[in-house]
Amino acid sequence: MHGPRRLTDAEVAELRRRRPDVRASLACEGLYVPAETEALFEQFDRERLPMEEREERLIARSRARRGTAKAHAAE
Repeated sequence: MHGPRRLTDAEVAELRRRRPDVRASLACEGLYVPAETEALFEQFDRERLPMEEREERLIARSRARRGTAKAHAAE
């Protein structure tokens, strides 16, 4: 049985090549990627995570942050 699929060197390189264009596009809309999120993307690259797994982790992170914010608001 094979382990989970990981991105190839070429796939990771393509993601990294496109990242500055994505940042520029977001900046045109007044949106900026925080350093914490950039670090997370770098971690995903190091782990060679496929897009589906990246999406799952980002959704889980967002839900966890939202839950923490709601807990603080209730205090």
